[in-house]
Amino acid sequence: MITSEVYPFLSVAFKVRGTEGEALAYVDTGFDGGLILPERCLTELGEPDNVSVVELGNGTQIAVPEYLGTVTIGERTFEVSVLCVGDEHILGREIVDGVKICFVRGRRIEVEW
Repeated sequence: MITSEVYPFLSVAFKVRGTEGEALAYVDTGFDGGLILPERCLTELGEPDNVSVVELGNGTQIAVPEYLGTVTIGERTFEVSVLCVGDEHILGREIVDGVKICFVRGRRIEVEW
C-alpha cells in the first residue's frame, strides 16, 4: 500500500520521450486521461504524438498536445496518455481506475494494487 499525507496529492514519477521527472500530482477523478503536465514542459518534449480536443470543467473545448508516456507510483508503472496544459500536475482515471484508492477523511490518500 502507498500512503500520501499530502492530501489530495500522490507522489509520482513520470517519463515522456526520455524526459523524466517527479511531482506531487493532484488526484482528479473527473479527468479521464492519465497525467497532465504543466504547459511549460512542452519545450522539453518537442512535437506531440497527437493533438487531442479535451473538454474543461467549464465546458470549453481546447486542443491539447498529447504524448505517450509512463507514470510510476511506488513500484507500479502505468503506460498512459500525457497531456500538456495549464500549470499543475494532475493524475487521472487511466491510473485511478486501475487501483483501489481511498480518500481518508480529507487527511490522506491510500492506494492499493
